[in-house]
Amino acid sequence: MKWCLYVSCIILFSSCVSLKQTKQAGIIKITDLSSFNGSYNNKLNSPDSLSSLWNQLSLGQISTSSDQGERIELQAISKSKIKAILFLGSEQKSELILKGKLMNNYFVSIHKRTIIPIPFIFGKFKNNQFQFALSENNTLQVDCLNNQWGWVFLFLASHDQTRHYEYKGLSR
Repeated sequence: MKWCLYVSCIILFSSCVSLKQTKQAGIIKITDLSSFNGSYNNKLNSPDSLSSLWNQLSLGQISTSSDQGERIELQAISKSKIKAILFLGSEQKSELILKGKLMNNYFVSIHKRTIIPIPFIFGKFKNNQFQFALSENNTLQVDCLNNQWGWVFLFLASHDQTRHYEYKGLSR
């Protein structure tokens, strides 16, 4: 039984994936979260509702309002939290609190992890995370990570995906 515990711990800790802050030209130097305060376009020029800013900030928890909102307002409420409010016209549709920290001019969200371990039979590990930064051309640059892997008996499978989006700033 100890062997199973050791193997499970090694697999769990060796699979932690996180977003990297690459050095990109045009990223604004940020000293506090209030720099992100402002309104941003919720949609890209894409018919895919999964690419909406609201969908990225909610870490893929798709809601019916994600494709109905026109803009998102970000407001820093503490050193580690930002409130995101989804608007359709002047009507507030939804809001959520983003938890994370400021690292190298990026707001990096806390990992959203799901772990289902049943030793030797079935296991599943999911990790979702996002980070965003401001660029000099008034856009919010969002990087998203989705890492999944699992096993059924001795068969392993994994899927890693990192996406990058840019959302036009409406006001700051």
